[in-house]
Amino acid sequence: MIIAVGRRYGSGGHEIGKRLAKRLDIPFYDRELVELASKKSGIDRGILELHNERAVQATLLKTKSGFGGRPVGELLFQTQSQIIRELAEQGPCVIIGRCANYVLQDRTDLFSVFVTAPVEKRIQRIMERNRMSREDARTAVEKVDRQRQEYYSHYAGREWGEADGYDVTVDSSILGIDGTAELLEEQARAFARCLI
Repeated sequence: MIIAVGRRYGSGGHEIGKRLAKRLDIPFYDRELVELASKKSGIDRGILELHNERAVQATLLKTKSGFGGRPVGELLFQTQSQIIRELAEQGPCVIIGRCANYVLQDRTDLFSVFVTAPVEKRIQRIMERNRMSREDARTAVEKVDRQRQEYYSHYAGREWGEADGYDVTVDSSILGIDGTAELLEEQARAFARCLI
């Protein structure tokens, strides 16, 4: 079973996915995908980080390895998609974001999840986590959500966060981080039993 986790900024999706992977004793991939893409493409990780989960394609990349003239974001998406497919072939894992539910949509062992929470709860979480003012946290939540939506729409051609694109959509503010991870573990195990 491969678990793809989409998440709104500040919903705790990263932490929930990490705890879910630990509970299921399977590998977890989030920022690690940027590092793997850097190694595979030979492009500096810092450059790829700037384009991670963003649809804006302003910078063109020219290298000796044949990527000349291609937008960095496009190259990153294609490289990460290839890595996501390779990781899925290796065995069960949890993958955060990066249109993984779209990239792996043809797999029968894909369990896709979207983690959300009310905007005020997400703003509060970002304020506490990043030690920001309410206004700065609100701006960050709106900006990152907009970037993720544009990224998902650009590459997947779908509406990000729409319930029909996921097996489970969950509000993390109801049960908290641990409770949501526990709930998703139960759902994932039930899904896995259906695969047998």
